[in-house]
Amino acid sequence: MKKTLLAAAALMAISSVSQAAQVEVFGAVDEFVAVNSTGGKWKSALMSGGAGASHVGIKGVEDLGNGVQVFFNLDQAFLTDDGSKTFGNDGRAFSREANLGIRGKYGSLSFGRQYTPHFLVFAMYDPTELSLGSSDSPYFFPGRTSVTSQDGNLVRSDNSFMYVLPTSFGMTNFFYVSLGEHKNAAGSQNSNSKGNIYNYAAKFDYGKFSAMGSYLFRKFSPDGQDASWNNQYVNLAVSYDFGVTKPVVQFTKKFTNDETNSANFWMAQIGTSTPLFGGKWMISGSYMKDQTRSDADAWSLGTKYAYPLSKRTRIYGGVEAVFNDTNAGYAIEAGPDSSLHFNLGGNEYGTDYIGENAVQFFVGMSHQF
Repeated sequence: MKKTLLAAAALMAISSVSQAAQVEVFGAVDEFVAVNSTGGKWKSALMSGGAGASHVGIKGVEDLGNGVQVFFNLDQAFLTDDGSKTFGNDGRAFSREANLGIRGKYGSLSFGRQYTPHFLVFAMYDPTELSLGSSDSPYFFPGRTSVTSQDGNLVRSDNSFMYVLPTSFGMTNFFYVSLGEHKNAAGSQNSNSKGNIYNYAAKFDYGKFSAMGSYLFRKFSPDGQDASWNNQYVNLAVSYDFGVTKPVVQFTKKFTNDETNSANFWMAQIGTSTPLFGGKWMISGSYMKDQTRSDADAWSLGTKYAYPLSKRTRIYGGVEAVFNDTNAGYAIEAGPDSSLHFNLGGNEYGTDYIGENAVQFFVGMSHQF
């Protein structure tokens, strides 16, 4: 009798906890085969993260009542082709996100490692899903003309605070601050604002029309160095869903006060996504203008078709190409948290093929859980 009562009490306790806090395991597994030609040299490989990163995470929500919730998100990326960590992981337990927050009628406030609103403009509006086949992908690899900064840390950053106001009249406002906690050449943490990121963004939705704009300021300083310089980014995107197709126009501009260590540039993209034969056909084109160096521009094209086998599994395939000026060496990559591109080298572009064009054909499968 006592055992029965104890078991019933344990079940009631478990039930109470599960109602109070909902915890979910989520993620995706993605692999693709690619054939790449850069400067006439052909390579092929099985790679990870073509349509989206392979990753696994845990997220949870606790309802505090009166419309207030506490939430957390822990997310780790990996490469399915060899089971290793992704580029830039640096041994992190949760490389994609690690944050805790609270939300209610006054908005959402979260802390930790989070995506920047600057990056969310790309993620929300890229017509080719900001993945392999996207004409923007060659310009995401870290470097002087990377749209995600020289170290890539404008995708997501550590020690951040983000406050998102409730949507009103179709407008959503994002306020984001990341503390750089920069260490100087002596190894001590600076007390000033070196490495800090300040980012504001606004998103407006009205019927089938959508637009988002972002302004980001960063006092960039490589860890372990005393030098610093100011970088500013403006990012804008506009889309309209006609039903038969959804075109997107996107524009990014970077301003720097130190062209010796950094670069001024602008990048523009136009593309569209179209429902077709039960799947989706996506196409985009981009132009990168290096305003610091001459003959260092590039333009790129990409297209991809994705077909769902089920609600969670889909197959995809496409082609992407980048055409470099004499002093440019952009390469084709799948995107953040994916396998590195074929032509990784020792210069700032990450490729040994300066001035060479590249084309890549790919086919893959993605499963979400």
